[in-house]
Amino acid sequence: MFTIRPIQPTTDAEYQALVDIHNAAWPDEPAAIANMRFSDEHLQENKLFQRFVVESGGRLVTEGVYLEPYWANAPGKYQYRYSALPEFEEHTELHSLIYDYLLDQLADKRPTRLATGTREDRSFRVAWLKANGFVLKMRMAESELDITNFDFSRFNGAQDRVMAAGVVILPLAELREKDPQWTQKLYEMLWEIEQDVPHVDPPQKEPFDEFLKGFEHPSFWPEGWQMAIDPTAGDDGVGDDIGAYVGVSMLAKNPSMPQRINTWLTGVVRSHRRKGIALAMKLRAIEFAIQQGGTAIRTDNEENNPMLGINKQLGFVEIPAEVAFDKEL
Repeated sequence: MFTIRPIQPTTDAEYQALVDIHNAAWPDEPAAIANMRFSDEHLQENKLFQRFVVESGGRLVTEGVYLEPYWANAPGKYQYRYSALPEFEEHTELHSLIYDYLLDQLADKRPTRLATGTREDRSFRVAWLKANGFVLKMRMAESELDITNFDFSRFNGAQDRVMAAGVVILPLAELREKDPQWTQKLYEMLWEIEQDVPHVDPPQKEPFDEFLKGFEHPSFWPEGWQMAIDPTAGDDGVGDDIGAYVGVSMLAKNPSMPQRINTWLTGVVRSHRRKGIALAMKLRAIEFAIQQGGTAIRTDNEENNPMLGINKQLGFVEIPAEVAFDKEL
């Protein structure tokens, strides 16, 4: 017998209970209290975000969240995700209870679409979603690179060619000390790149004040963000002697698994693509990760994204992919 209810954790003990469920369900993708707290404490104004739990016999067996996807231009769409203890993952009753609960909670919002995701190796949940009218919309290929014995000699000259073309690669930690306009320039560059990243729905430009909150994220690592700068571009007549921001490769700290480092995004603006900049930034990122004691880097890419080809060139090996599903209501 399952019961479901909303939850608003406030103490570390309450957050730890949720983290424990997530980590039992996804031991190779562990969560951390600090990251959960950040999500709850940095919500976008007027955007729905609610956690919930499922209990069985007085024991928490599932933690989840439903929300309005603030990153997408998709009116009427709501998204949810949840983690269940492994012994409950293949309970049809659990999945159906959560689905019915969400429809009830969202009824006054008049939702037109409901979205969720899982990993393709969770065959029971994938089958349940398809049987209940959800349609596969995107496959995000997950891949991992063992950097313990990375052979940089395979890429001799890659970074030199980019430098010869006049592009400089600097860590964001250094750049933000040199450039008083770094936040605004980074904001606009990321929006240009984001519009070309594959999405299920068109992306929504993040308000600037919300963008600034991201620098408080526990996983933000300015030393691990490799920035590509073109000093010959970007002078707008207001004293910008740094140049244009033309690319970024972001490494993120993994508080629960510090030796396996995550990549959030690698991208280059349209005017500077096919010049080897992405590869050069990634090589610099690998160097940094090794210096920090990392043993592996994990990332994901939409399966048709050219960036996946660069990752395979570097030696990234695919692991079970994330799959995104939508249902029209």
